[in-house]
Amino acid sequence: MKANFASINRFALIIRAKKPLIAWVNEVFPDDPVDFDALQGHDHLEVFLIPEFPDLEEAQEWLETNYLSFLEYILETWCADSDIWPEIRNWTLFEKLLDYSIESLVIDTVDDEYDEEE
Repeated sequence: MKANFASINRFALIIRAKKPLIAWVNEVFPDDPVDFDALQGHDHLEVFLIPEFPDLEEAQEWLETNYLSFLEYILETWCADSDIWPEIRNWTLFEKLLDYSIESLVIDTVDDEYDEEE
């Protein structure tokens, strides 16, 4: 069976929690601590499809302009009460709490029928 791989016109933004984020989570929820080392396996990162850009530098600039939506999304996944979130939510905090990478090649491994099967 031949693979039907196709490049799509999106970049991927991959975000993973850093130790300072987990330390904050553990301060907010001390009765239910999270083990940072346990998060280093599969399925403990977020993958976002973002617009395609001519180069990675423009993608980086776009992220530095649009980081707040991603930061707040991640904070909400850990703590739904936004009153508890860090008061100053800037690019510096984003970089302190989150590792990220921008990937320019995104491959779809399924055909169009996959989305129509439901």
